[in-house]
Amino acid sequence: MPPRPNLRPPLSLPLRLSNPTSPPRRPLHSPLPLPPLPLPQPPLPPQSRQFTSPPPLQFLTSLLPSLPPLPKSPLTTLTATKTLPYPPHQIYHLISDINSYRHFLPHCTHSLITSHTPTTSLPLTADLTVGWGPLTQSYTSRVYCIPCTTVEAVSGNATPTIPPHVLQQHGYHDDVTEGGKGGKGDKKGGGGLEGGVFESLCTKWTVREVGKGTETGTETEVRLTVTFQFANPAVGLAVQGVADEMVGRMIAAFEGRAREVCGRPGGAQTGTVGG
Repeated sequence: MPPRPNLRPPLSLPLRLSNPTSPPRRPLHSPLPLPPLPLPQPPLPPQSRQFTSPPPLQFLTSLLPSLPPLPKSPLTTLTATKTLPYPPHQIYHLISDINSYRHFLPHCTHSLITSHTPTTSLPLTADLTVGWGPLTQSYTSRVYCIPCTTVEAVSGNATPTIPPHVLQQHGYHDDVTEGGKGGKGDKKGGGGLEGGVFESLCTKWTVREVGKGTETGTETEVRLTVTFQFANPAVGLAVQGVADEMVGRMIAAFEGRAREVCGRPGGAQTGTVGG
């Protein structure tokens, strides 16, 4: 066969791939320009937060729908009775010794007789501070004592239940009027219960002889009657259960006080009344 012709150019001839006079070609996909970097910002000064005071209670209540007023708290009476193996005069002296209440009466932190009747020297007014559940009540009571039978203390709108002529016989001339209404004591604010738990409060102790010639000697029936009306029905709901228990606790406290002061039934007296 005849030899194939050599088609490659001679080595002496340069191989030109592009036109030297043509401008350079741009690449088909050029990268996009990058955004400029953000300049560093100076730190912001600390901001002070302003707190506004809460709106007044009147404003809040004005936003609520009008509600019907709560019904007035009813007048409540609680009683407890206990027979103790001591003569009436001993039990009466324990009850009329109001200055000693703070030493043994539950939840009583202050008790002080502040005045006496001018002719008979019987207690006339007394200051007391007593706890009722989560609340504490301080008040001044008008006191009426009928020796060896009755001790009654009234506060606020309460009035004594002892007949006026009986009170006058024992020196309470200026503090009672016809019908048993509190007189001079009320005008002086002696029954002050303003802003407290009770609208009125009446505590009445009565003692009477019920037995004689028994193994323990004379026995006395002690009866406690507490009549009260709460100043606020909502507050009354919070302390109603405590008030129901207080009467029984008071009777039990005086029974313990009698054992401490009067000694064993029918025996010699071991303590003294007063404080």
